[in-house]
Amino acid sequence: MTVPEKTIQSLLDMGISREVAIEALSRTNGDVEASVNYIFSGELPERKHGPEQSEAACLKDDDHMGTVETFENAPGSPEARSEHAASSDEDEAPARSSFDSSTSADTSVDLVKADSDDPVAILPAPRNAVIENYFALFCMAVGISFPHYFLLPDFKDLSYNKDWFRGLYLEPKYRIKFDSNDTVVIVPKEELSSKDSVILQPELLWQFQKFLAVQNTPDCMRRFVSATYLSKVLEPIVVEKLNNCEHLYDVLPTFIKSLTNDVEMCPNSPSIKELFISTAYYKPASDAEPMETLVSLLHFLPEEYDTNLYKMFNVLLYPEDDVDSDVDETYNSLGNLAPMLTVVFDEMDESTEEVHATQGVEVPLEFYPQLYTREAKESLIRDIIVRRRETQLESRKILRTLNDLKSFQGKDVTSFLSNSIDFLSRDTLVDSSTPEMSELVESLESVKDQITARKAKSMSDYKLLSQKLNSDWNISHPEISVIDHAKELGIIDEPYILTTAILSPYHYYIRQRNGQWYRTVCDEHEITRITVTRVEPKEVVNTIKAGTRFASLTPLMFTYFKKSHIDTDDTVRKILAENVGAANFSLKEEEQLKSLPSKHKEKLIDF
Repeated sequence: MTVPEKTIQSLLDMGISREVAIEALSRTNGDVEASVNYIFSGELPERKHGPEQSEAACLKDDDHMGTVETFENAPGSPEARSEHAASSDEDEAPARSSFDSSTSADTSVDLVKADSDDPVAILPAPRNAVIENYFALFCMAVGISFPHYFLLPDFKDLSYNKDWFRGLYLEPKYRIKFDSNDTVVIVPKEELSSKDSVILQPELLWQFQKFLAVQNTPDCMRRFVSATYLSKVLEPIVVEKLNNCEHLYDVLPTFIKSLTNDVEMCPNSPSIKELFISTAYYKPASDAEPMETLVSLLHFLPEEYDTNLYKMFNVLLYPEDDVDSDVDETYNSLGNLAPMLTVVFDEMDESTEEVHATQGVEVPLEFYPQLYTREAKESLIRDIIVRRRETQLESRKILRTLNDLKSFQGKDVTSFLSNSIDFLSRDTLVDSSTPEMSELVESLESVKDQITARKAKSMSDYKLLSQKLNSDWNISHPEISVIDHAKELGIIDEPYILTTAILSPYHYYIRQRNGQWYRTVCDEHEITRITVTRVEPKEVVNTIKAGTRFASLTPLMFTYFKKSHIDTDDTVRKILAENVGAANFSLKEEEQLKSLPSKHKEKLIDF
């Protein structure tokens, strides 16, 4: 249908993008009021045509002003996110890309990797969609460490299109269906009844599987995927969070929940929420019992930066290291730990105080969050904190004794005694040869020796206590001793491995399953200029330190995975081979990249 440009402009004047305006008008037969209601609530007026009407017949070319396209994946409604009609030639399927329709196939952007071992890069979304970048980067981290959970459902055909990596979205030809006995099966979409068609489908999982197929196929040459490849499949609740929340820590948990729900609605899929969701305990009031809550990430303000991540966790979960505070003043602790731990350093805002962390934050490559569980606190840390308090009191007492032995009424005691002995022994005004004088000199020397011996012992005791504080009982640097002690007690078994360090959507590090680290940098002014390089682990730590000396304009995100839960290459190869839809998708991707003319393998699309 054709809609007057004036009608489209009425929605544009409300701040609605042209793409969304055209799509909404197409779904409401040009009714402006109904279009606005659809955009913000996802509700459509009742259709006057039957469900058997072809969706493909509604597709039009949007290069002409005033022409409306019907795209069934408008934001705001799960039932509104049905497929873009596909022609028999999947590579030419008419579907909406997140990039401008004027994009030329003859302009310049490298699509093929320089090295097949390089990881697939995430091309940042526009600046008005910063948080969406972190969705894609989070999925990238999951895709490295335990992708097999998300490849268990097999949709047989993921509807390949050569522009999928740019954000184009096509639904697979297979759907989930609830049988009469409430079992879930995957069937061709033709087998769905009109009633089945309104059932929420795992669209986020479909799109994620496409990325997993490319990310985990050995020697895949796809250079990058746009972060917007997920944008058209976000559930309404995630879109609502994006619209109403400003910070990543508010939105990411909702996205994680949406992703896990997509997997768990599929047949024969295990519960995977436990992969991401930990538990924690907190005490809402001094006279209340500790309460359990669910945690999918831990976040810190820029003002909470400290010299290392352990110190920051200590402040969050343990009482302050102060001899005058109550050991039990805080009941905060972690409970059951998920295999994945996400840590976010919040970006600065108008309320952020000036931050000058001269050393930056040391984020360890191996981390032991088990130290912050309730079990660890009760079995080990509480005792260490008590010992630290006692040791600090004893150290202060020793320092006072040393000070008393050193000076009296502002005079150095040892120097005073030495000068007195020297005076009595050498001065001609005193006869030092008399027995009385000799006895006096000997007495003074004895006092001096006793004071020196007492000072030496006190200093030795003080050094021993300091050594205990800085090693055996040092919870700010538990790698020195506390971790080994916790392992002996069976409190911790293995480390959590740092797998991604996101300093910004334009600059991040990722660790492949083989342990090799890569740095990815995108030019902020020309984002398709992507550089991927191998780096040593030490560079990751040092760059994070440099990047945390001041508050950041964008969130920093770090993902840790428990070592034993990281998939092996054999596990990933096996699940990819067994998932027909993913295997075929990666095969078509390989064929598409190989079919590019040699000049286009170097320079193809300008975004």
